Amino acid sequence: MKNRGQTIIASLVVVAIILVCIVFFMRGTSDTKPTPKADGRGTTTLGNVRASAQDEVCRANLGQARQFLAVAKSTDEESKFTTVADIPGAKSVSTCPVGKEPYTIDAAGTVHCPHPGHEKF
Repeated sequence: MKNRGQTIIASLVVVAIILVCIVFFMRGTSDTKPTPKADGRGTTTLGNVRASAQDEVCRANLGQARQFLAVAKSTDEESKFTTVADIPGAKSVSTCPVGKEPYTIDAAGTVHCPHPGHEKF
């Protein structure tokens, strides 16, 4: 009668292959090592993906804060806002999700994120 089950050697080979894949994705190789973000985040492959996702959340929050500011200016032209938290309804998008710094509004009325690396947003 033939034995049709997995052998222990085959199971160990599968586990070894999975571990090599995990190490490759967690640490990266010298050829595919990600470039860290300006604030030092994203030094591994998965860390870089997570940092990029957080950056996109910050970019989306800034877009929403700018829309809140545009609506607030169109309804009340004389109001001067210094932070996004002062804008009615914008409390939920008033801070950067990465560093928790409050968004700022410059003299021209543009919303900016003070977190390092988010200047271009």
